[in-house]
Amino acid sequence: MGKKRKYANVASDMIFSIAAVVVLNAVIQLFIYPSFNSKLGPEAYGEAITVMSMVAVMGIGFGIAANYSRMVMSTKKRDVKGDYNIFLLMIWVLCVPVAFFTAKVFVSEFSVLNAVCIALLMISTVTRYYSDAEFKLNINYKGYFVYNICIAAGYSLGMPIFFATGNWMIPMIIGETASVVYTAIRGTLYRRPLLKKSEYFKEDFKSFGVLSCSYVADTLIQNADRLLLNAMFSDGTMVTTFYNAALIGKVIALLTTSLNSVLIGYLAKFDGKFTKKFYNLITAALLLVGIVAALACTLVSHVFIRIMYPDTYEACRPYFLVANAGQVLYFISSTIMIVVLRFADEKYQMQMNVLYTVLYLVVVPVCTYFFQIWGLAYGILAVNLTKFLIVYFIGLWQLGKRNRLQTTSDSDGEDMDAFTRPGQ
Repeated sequence: MGKKRKYANVASDMIFSIAAVVVLNAVIQLFIYPSFNSKLGPEAYGEAITVMSMVAVMGIGFGIAANYSRMVMSTKKRDVKGDYNIFLLMIWVLCVPVAFFTAKVFVSEFSVLNAVCIALLMISTVTRYYSDAEFKLNINYKGYFVYNICIAAGYSLGMPIFFATGNWMIPMIIGETASVVYTAIRGTLYRRPLLKKSEYFKEDFKSFGVLSCSYVADTLIQNADRLLLNAMFSDGTMVTTFYNAALIGKVIALLTTSLNSVLIGYLAKFDGKFTKKFYNLITAALLLVGIVAALACTLVSHVFIRIMYPDTYEACRPYFLVANAGQVLYFISSTIMIVVLRFADEKYQMQMNVLYTVLYLVVVPVCTYFFQIWGLAYGILAVNLTKFLIVYFIGLWQLGKRNRLQTTSDSDGEDMDAFTRPGQ
């Protein structure tokens, strides 16, 4: 009965975590973004997507870095809340000049109001991505579900302002802020001692810094497709075409954050021994999921884009399979990296992301320059396939190295049993 309860808890957490992301993205993809596209038009919508990419680099990159670093440090039973709130304030300050840069470079008509709105959106986004650590630390995925509902509700409540003013950032700011307010009321992240340094401040800062380099680089590359097209061709319609072609794959890739959140929570409590058989089983399962997901994304894209973005469907249609496959491969390699981090040093993630960034910058811009959208799509697919293979072999190498040093061993069954013991 005990084992059944453990497996039931894992399943429940997965369901609530996935449901949270599905509900939020249903609101975004079925209501928010199509409304933006309809009112703004493909050219201005492409510009908005480009700005969102810069917001994601700051918000998701630094927010998830703080989030994951805090979770890693929590496994050492330390009270480090004040340290991470200080890190958050530091990123808030950094958001201001980045926001003005974004408004100057990627917005056709610069204004102080636009720059301020971008800064507020960046600040609220980075805080939102850090805030869900409240629910991961407590393995409270019901709370995480409500947290995402708050974001979706905030977006929806802000849409009348968008329809009245044409400012797409207002509903986004309201939604991100709503989730932070919910966390502040229901949780303890933003309660006293709010900004008190711990004795582990330097160690925490090092962990946060390493993960920030990793996730900011990773997020930048994930959003580089829009930034590249905008920078190379100054064509918002081209940005919209590729973004919509890869849209369903990107939604699937967003599940990485949700699934990896659950995975990290359980891997942090894992007290068994990883074996090569167990690791290869996980890899094979992810590959199978990836193949099915790429085909499913392609089929769904034909239906979804035709209905929700009819003015761009014909332009997007040729790119569906390749664009979505590239996104799915990214999702798979990111998930494997989380598994590898359980038995390998954090530095390998940073090194992998640096290598990935170099590969991306060498391959994708050149392909895009010569072959435009086709070059971008195939370039991303090739780089993500290379990343997957490298991460897999790093895992095998580190696993073999670690297991040779261990004097005890567990059976495969004990591995899986230990993997599902978050409360012990």
